[in-house]
Amino acid sequence: MPRTRGATHSIRVPHHHGEGVGQAMLPPCTMVQGGFIVSVLDVLFPKRCLGCGKIGNYFCAGCRREIHHIPHNEAICPVCERAAIDGVTHPKCRTRYSLDGLTSFFRYDGVIRKGVKALKYHYVSDLGAEFVSLIPVAAVRDLVGHVDNDRTLVPIPLHAVRLKERGFNQAEVLGKVLVMRLHMPMRTDMLRRTKKTIPQVEMKKREDRLKNMEAVFSVDRYVSLRGAGIILFDDVFTTGATMRSAANVLKRHGATYVWAVTMAR
Repeated sequence: MPRTRGATHSIRVPHHHGEGVGQAMLPPCTMVQGGFIVSVLDVLFPKRCLGCGKIGNYFCAGCRREIHHIPHNEAICPVCERAAIDGVTHPKCRTRYSLDGLTSFFRYDGVIRKGVKALKYHYVSDLGAEFVSLIPVAAVRDLVGHVDNDRTLVPIPLHAVRLKERGFNQAEVLGKVLVMRLHMPMRTDMLRRTKKTIPQVEMKKREDRLKNMEAVFSVDRYVSLRGAGIILFDDVFTTGATMRSAANVLKRHGATYVWAVTMAR
């Protein structure tokens, strides 16, 4: 059964000389159990590690140690996908409308792959905060070093039909948590997805994926992007077709800087 409420945590309830905790003081869908306030969902449908099934969290301590972080020397150019210093787009790959660089935090394998799929296809929307907490402090610091203080995070949007079916945009769910660590604003009105495409994961050939992402995005004519610096955010970087298509549209409408960030690749 999907868990689609926001993440909750157990909170110790202080005892004040025998005073009870009134129901009005508790958030919705919570209860007191053994002196702790816990979510009813956590009691009925306890969180299990996506890797090993252990009850408690979506990513247990043991499975966290198995996560593959992407080191500096494995950064790639978002255009040709070959090795690039700090993920900065190669000079020979750079055009007026290309991405300026790419940062991906994890390898798309193991529990990270399971986390993306749980969020994206099984509607486990409350794992967002725990997922973003996996990003090392050093990786966040390095990313901030690439961008100025006036940047805005823009999550890759879903088509309206798919958003209605799913009920949430996984990139937006993760982005809301990530911006708190990056200390920058997030906007969801800059970019629109106007073409309902076949999910990239269902397409095997690279050429088909690239063609699938042609003329997918648009910018509302009332949104000004002149001189804007944008952090374009999504869950996974595969062929990069989605990110490159979005960056092309944003730059054609005035954005001067678009850096891609994904949880995994």
